[in-house]
Amino acid sequence: MNKQVDCQLRDPDSFLMYTSNDDMVYGVLQVLQNLVHDYEEAKSNWREQWVICEAICPLIWYLNGDDFAMADDSEFVDETVKLIGNLFLATLAPDSEVQDLGCVMAGMPKTASAFRGFDLLQDETVHKKSKKRPLAFTSENFDSYVASYAKKHGITLKDIPGLQALVKDVNDEDELPNAGDHGEDPLGWADALVSYKKGRKIGGDDLNITSWTLAERNQHAFSKKDLLGKKEIDAIKNGMVMMLG
Repeated sequence: MNKQVDCQLRDPDSFLMYTSNDDMVYGVLQVLQNLVHDYEEAKSNWREQWVICEAICPLIWYLNGDDFAMADDSEFVDETVKLIGNLFLATLAPDSEVQDLGCVMAGMPKTASAFRGFDLLQDETVHKKSKKRPLAFTSENFDSYVASYAKKHGITLKDIPGLQALVKDVNDEDELPNAGDHGEDPLGWADALVSYKKGRKIGGDDLNITSWTLAERNQHAFSKKDLLGKKEIDAIKNGMVMMLG
C-alpha cells in the first residue's frame, strides 16, 4: 500500500500553486487520518491492519520532523503522531507471523527521532481505560516500547539507515501493558482514538487538489491556469488514479 501519491495530490507544489505554507503538512496528516479510519474498519482482520502499519512509516518519512514543525497547530501534529504510535503498538502480537516485522518496527524509532528533533513528542500523555484501572503507558515513548517488544521476543530491527544511532539511547526495558494485567485493549487504543476525534473532523478528501473545482485550482495556480488538462480531468471523473512524475 503506497500512500505517497495521496500526499502528492495534497501538495500545492505538485500543481504549481500556492495556498498556505503548511497545507502540504495538513495534507499528509489527512492521509494519516484516513489510514486510521481504514484501520478501524479492518478491526476484525489483523492482516489488513498490518498492511496499514506497513504504509504508515514510509508515509511519515515523506516529510521530516521540520516539515511537521511548520504547522501552525503543533499540538494537533503532536497528537496525531502519538496516535499513530499507539495504533502501531496495539497491532503487535507476541506470536506474529508477518515476515517484515523487524523492518517495519524499525521505522518507529526513526519516526520518533525526527519529531523529537523539533520539540514534538515532549509532553507526557497517559490514556486510561478507567480511573480504577490506569495504564502505565505513555504514548510519546512508543519507540521505547517498540525496542522493548523486539528485545523480549527476539526480533531484529533492520533495514533502516543509521538504526544503531537511533536506538542507542532508547530505553528497551519499558514493558508494554498486557491483556493479562489490563484486559482487552491494554494500551487504551479506543480511549486514545475517542480523545483524538473529540471536537474535530478527521480525514476526508477536501485537501486533495484534484477534488477541487476548476475555479479553485485557477485561483491558486501561479499562472492562474489549471495544470490539469481535459484528459486528466476526465480520467479522474472515471475513477482513475493520478500519479505525478
